[in-house]
Amino acid sequence: MKKTFHFCLAVLLLSTAAISCGSQKTDTGETTPQGNTAVTERVQESTEPAYDPPVADMGGRDFHILTKMEGDETGRWTAEDFKIMEADGDTVNDAIYARNATLEEKFNCNIENHFENMGGLFSYTLYKTISKLIQSGDTTYDMIMPPIQDCAKLAADGMLWDLSMIDGINLDKPWWNQVFDQAISIGGKSYYANGDISLTFMRAAYAVLFNKNVLTKYDLDNPYTIVNNGTWTLDTMMEMARAAAEDLNGDGVMDSGDNVGLAMLYNSGEAMFAATGVKLVTVVDGALTWTGNTEESINVMNKLYDIYTAKSVTLNCDNASLMDAIYRTYTNVERGANLFSSDKALFLFGTMNNVPMMREMPGDFGILPIPKYDTNQERYYSYVHTWSASAAAIPITAQKPEETALFMDAAAYYAREIITPAYYDTALKTKYARDEESQAMLDLIYENRWCDLGNLYNCGEILTGMTNLITNGKNSFASMMATKEKKIQSEIDAINEAFKENE
Repeated sequence: MKKTFHFCLAVLLLSTAAISCGSQKTDTGETTPQGNTAVTERVQESTEPAYDPPVADMGGRDFHILTKMEGDETGRWTAEDFKIMEADGDTVNDAIYARNATLEEKFNCNIENHFENMGGLFSYTLYKTISKLIQSGDTTYDMIMPPIQDCAKLAADGMLWDLSMIDGINLDKPWWNQVFDQAISIGGKSYYANGDISLTFMRAAYAVLFNKNVLTKYDLDNPYTIVNNGTWTLDTMMEMARAAAEDLNGDGVMDSGDNVGLAMLYNSGEAMFAATGVKLVTVVDGALTWTGNTEESINVMNKLYDIYTAKSVTLNCDNASLMDAIYRTYTNVERGANLFSSDKALFLFGTMNNVPMMREMPGDFGILPIPKYDTNQERYYSYVHTWSASAAAIPITAQKPEETALFMDAAAYYAREIITPAYYDTALKTKYARDEESQAMLDLIYENRWCDLGNLYNCGEILTGMTNLITNGKNSFASMMATKEKKIQSEIDAINEAFKENE
């Protein structure tokens, strides 16, 4: 009786989502072309019959999923996609509950979500945890959703099924993100996937918020027009930031007592680098190839160095010495959010998790993609933080991988139909984003999410080294590359050899 009630509520919510967001549904598998204009509609309304994902009868068994948590279940980057089994009136919570109830009914199973601590950035804690389970022959988990960077390590060690080899998963469909899949595929193989199945894949996408009151105060151009014209570049962003920056206390640097042009964090350069489309590691003939030492890569790093060292314009919110007493009591993310919501910053750089923090902001704000490197760049890229976001995969010890593949595809499909409208259209567009233009920007951001294999593996700790140089104001990228090159190549060779052996 309880499961039947769950399913009826799920059908009701699904119908509501279809009515309010009829443009969501399509079975064409096509993606909207991305050029220098923002998409106007995420998916065109379709008159075709609703897609009905194929299912498997699991005979009432428990379906075990291992997901990540940050510290505990209440952590900011804990993945709740399969945790919620009760409705509580919250829009997103109830959507997750409804999707999960739909899956339980259609697959005749009971979803059992297990949390494991994800550890710190580049700790690969869940990779280690899952590796031990697999090596011991543990067959508990049908599906896993660790951080993306942990999935990459598991794939290299041959611990994940190649999803392209299993019937049931349709990675070319709109509920999976093809831009991401192309970025992480090696030799045509996809060992993990992302899209609507992971809420953290949305929340961990980077964007730039702009304060409309500050924009008006300094009579600056409309950023939406700039984005649509394809001229939203790092130089353009900094040009506007300089126009809005004022050293009110006259100490020569941006601090919490000034009007800041651009507020960001120590690792914002990581996201800006990825958004240029330049890769630290490129796949050539099915093998990882080091490309971080190219002239193009060094030029991007130099550009980021210039942004971070423009101390009369930009403010690194991790630097407590630049904060007054009240701001020092905040976390680094809260510092930026408070400066921005108090009309003391034109731009705020960070993940989409910044957006809900602006719910009580008195003034209006807009949402923009990360800028291009220059106007020669063909498209905007949206970097997704590879530790904060999870991806979906099937461990090699899964006893029924074909059933899991069907479950994963259906989970992603119904997430697109039920959860994504709740988070994307209701929570973001209705509650937080305050204009139609921001809605189009969200479409542009979410259609172009990706990450670099060089980021995922952090070979030779190159990403960490680049970030440290940028935030410490040291412009010695070429020499750092030369110093690390042997170690980087050794680690890449080891990864390539591992993938080769796994074949």
